Amino acid sequence: MRQVPTISSIWSRSLPCCCNYENHPLENPMSQISTARDVVPRVTTDSAKTDIQPNILIVDDRKENLLATEKVLRNLHATIFKTTSGNEALSQMLRHKFAVVLLDVQMPEMDGFETAMLMQEEESMRGTPIIFVTAISKEDQYASRAADIGAVDYVFKPVNPDILRSKVKVYLDLYVQREQIVKLNTILQQSNDELERFAYICSHDLKSPLRAIQNISEWIEEELGDTLQGKSRQYMDELRKRVQRMEKLLDDTLAYARIDRKRQAEENEIVNGKTLMEDIMALMAPPESFTVKIGERLGQINVNRLPLQQVLYNLVNNAIKHCDKEAGTVEINVEDGGSLHIFSVRDDGIGIAPEYHQRIFEMFQSLNPRDQREGSGMGLAIVKKILVTCGGEITLESEPGQGALFRFTWPK
Repeated sequence: MRQVPTISSIWSRSLPCCCNYENHPLENPMSQISTARDVVPRVTTDSAKTDIQPNILIVDDRKENLLATEKVLRNLHATIFKTTSGNEALSQMLRHKFAVVLLDVQMPEMDGFETAMLMQEEESMRGTPIIFVTAISKEDQYASRAADIGAVDYVFKPVNPDILRSKVKVYLDLYVQREQIVKLNTILQQSNDELERFAYICSHDLKSPLRAIQNISEWIEEELGDTLQGKSRQYMDELRKRVQRMEKLLDDTLAYARIDRKRQAEENEIVNGKTLMEDIMALMAPPESFTVKIGERLGQINVNRLPLQQVLYNLVNNAIKHCDKEAGTVEINVEDGGSLHIFSVRDDGIGIAPEYHQRIFEMFQSLNPRDQREGSGMGLAIVKKILVTCGGEITLESEPGQGALFRFTWPK
């Protein structure tokens, strides 16, 4: 027989802080790991506002023209490269990334048009804005040829310095903005990866001590047998509930962190809307006293099963869970919103005060004490993140005692 502490010694050490359930820190499970929030980096737009120095390439076979153009652009926040031939320009573009290229048309060996066509053939150079600068005829055929090659502008000599400077500045600004977006996307991806790693730790490493607590409680119950009664039995049952609640919280945290990646990996099955709702109800198995009404129009649309199934499941389950009457009603409908479906989930439950309409979509939020209704407070947060990821939105109309109406858009 296992040697375990007596029940009286265990309760005397651990239960004084647990008996008052409303004030116990586990009422908010995340209070036990609140410092872990600092593990996940905070991403702001300032993170991408580093000093990006764009490059300008000037190509002209006459050095006096190179110097004159450089003088015009000197005050712009950019590094200026100068070359005297098409071959030199191609060589520079293989080694550097340029925000804009100013390209002379008339050059020996390889003219500007040929140089530009070779640039468009190389993937690393393709898409770089090219401004042709020329003293040849101003006939439309030359400007048309430049446009066909992919040039963004065609400037004639003698050049107006102010006009040239303003044109180049536009492409420098666009380049900096594009690079900031690329950098911000990289930072966001790193942040998402950190969040998923943190969620993985929550879901696996933190579950180990929870499983140990569960096992110890089973050993104690086995050891004490029928002598475990009254308050002791109540405390044991409460301990098990708290462990199960924490496990659910960890599972939901991991699911929330993996929404983006999971969506990318999902193979979408196309199903009829009514079939989807029938499958959801079979998974949920609501109480017989509940009436679930599925709108006729749901049978007239076809949608991707995932992750829409999770959104509707969470909303309907939330309506059933928070109903304050034995015979409640939930209605699910859909309307045509042009390029979007507009779904609605209406219930006749307890309702939600307007001041909480935004808060309920945050992580780990519940408007009821967790001793009254079990849950991790993640259901609606998961719904909102899925919708944002898929390009949808969700709104809530509700007043206390008047039920709730959730509406969300879903791309067709």
